[in-house]
Amino acid sequence: MTARRAEGRFLSSLRRLRQTRRLVYCAMLLAMEIALNLAVSIPIGPTIRVSFGYLCVAATALLCGPVPAIACAALGDIIGHVIKPMGAYFPGFTLSAMIGGFVYAWAFYERPVTLARAAVSKAVIDLVVNLLLNTLWLQILYGKAFWAILPGRALKNLAQYPVDVLLLYVWLRWLSAQKPRLRL
Repeated sequence: MTARRAEGRFLSSLRRLRQTRRLVYCAMLLAMEIALNLAVSIPIGPTIRVSFGYLCVAATALLCGPVPAIACAALGDIIGHVIKPMGAYFPGFTLSAMIGGFVYAWAFYERPVTLARAAVSKAVIDLVVNLLLNTLWLQILYGKAFWAILPGRALKNLAQYPVDVLLLYVWLRWLSAQKPRLRL
């Protein structure tokens, strides 16, 4: 994709965000993301947590584009921390959430949903965001050695990856089929 086309997709999602219907969908998906991250998340030790809020960020990216996906990911992280703090607030995690929203928008906004796109986008997020950045943020925040906490986090991401890809693919395929009914 050319830089001009990427810029056009970014700006079109920003312009379309003025529509009340899109704002409502973004708000509902943001609320769902917060609920899934807080109510359905499963803590596995102090530095590992399994959650499914990423499905809502990906849905926002698919339906509304990169600007709403990045904004909803950031707001979801901040509001989720205000409602139920799990340690000290650290802006690095908000940045990680924003990068995840961008990756989903890059993969799915105005593009067909395929299993390959779901697998690649989730792999990029797992490797770059979950393993590298979030582990770095945990090292900075808690002072634990990067290489000491990385293996457990890598094992969790590796075990969860196939489930995440399958859920992401099925959810976004279904949403993509519903898009005409949503009038977006």
